[in-house]
Amino acid sequence: MASSSSSPQRLKGILAVTVLKANNLIKSDWFGENDCYAVISTEPLSMQKMKGENKKEQTETYQKTQIHNGCNPIFNEKLLFPIPEKLETLHVQVWDADYDKDDLLGHGTLNLLDDQHSGQYDTSLNKEWLHLATISMVNEKGQDGGTLAVVLHFIPETAAEYMCKKFNTAQADVKKKITQHVVAKATDLATEKIRGYVGISV
Repeated sequence: MASSSSSPQRLKGILAVTVLKANNLIKSDWFGENDCYAVISTEPLSMQKMKGENKKEQTETYQKTQIHNGCNPIFNEKLLFPIPEKLETLHVQVWDADYDKDDLLGHGTLNLLDDQHSGQYDTSLNKEWLHLATISMVNEKGQDGGTLAVVLHFIPETAAEYMCKKFNTAQADVKKKITQHVVAKATDLATEKIRGYVGISV
């Protein structure tokens, strides 16, 4: 019998984080506007970033948005995170992209198990939920770093499996229709060629 450590880890579900917008970020650049991007992670994040690290590869636990300008940037981007176990904290950062080294504008966390939230962000529950959250951030000096508004949508494994099967069925149906269309088109072309060979006008 195979050990439990060698077996694939079972997911709790999928957490979709839609990053809506940031508000009241500090102005980092002397000239022009901030070139902001948001980072969302299910694991703690470093507060330091070296040159070139803004090209860090995205993973299942670390993802970031595209760059948007200003102190109140609108991102409106959805990021997806597989949740293998009960998630306690969501970590967020907003950075200003620069040529030599990116500047951290604000960072914060959302405690998903906080009693004040009445368990509404609990990823261990076998039920789907969707909530809007505004995360307060601080800057590197510990001062007000603005806020980041996100929509959290958790889909438990059972629902995710159902949706995946439903999607695969719909995808197979579309593929079948496309194949039928292509075959029909090829048959029509072949028929026209045969008619031409035997001298029958189309």
